[in-house]
Amino acid sequence: RALGSDGPHEDDAPEDDYEETHEFEAENYLLLVVIMSICIMVGYLMKKYKLYYLPDSAAVILVGLLIGFIAKMFTDEKELDFLSFSPELFYFLLLPPIIFEAGYSMRRKQFFQNFAIIVMYAVFGTLVSTFLIGFATYMLGVWDMAPVDKKDPMEALLFGALISAVDPVATLSIMGSPELNCDPLR
Repeated sequence: RALGSDGPHEDDAPEDDYEETHEFEAENYLLLVVIMSICIMVGYLMKKYKLYYLPDSAAVILVGLLIGFIAKMFTDEKELDFLSFSPELFYFLLLPPIIFEAGYSMRRKQFFQNFAIIVMYAVFGTLVSTFLIGFATYMLGVWDMAPVDKKDPMEALLFGALISAVDPVATLSIMGSPELNCDPLR
């Protein structure tokens, strides 16, 4: 576009789209920062007022559910797509520090002293839980209370295996919190 011209040109449209996209992303990143600040504040208030009946992670999930409900009620589809959570972000960015921190902060001596008990709970407890949940789900399907295959219990047992595989990192982090005054490996 030449200097001094003041008419509408074809080049204006991409620039306006760029500014609109930039403004949209800036507002949504600000929203994400506000949401994370709310989650940090909830965790701080829970520790300050000694609300130990609800883990921090559960409180943050409740905050996310509330904000998600509000976002679904008052925003359009484009913004909801922006707020979606990608599995790659979780697996490659958020999960490794959680796992490495739990392994790094674990006391080796206490771990190996209690290894038999840990294996017993990990293997046998998970197997018992898998079969109990799996067959309970299968029976709910037989009684037409759950949409499960009535002829073959394999689907229900797979569901039981998925649900029964308790995250040991989360369990250790909850049990190892200093506010509870309990040693998870004793």
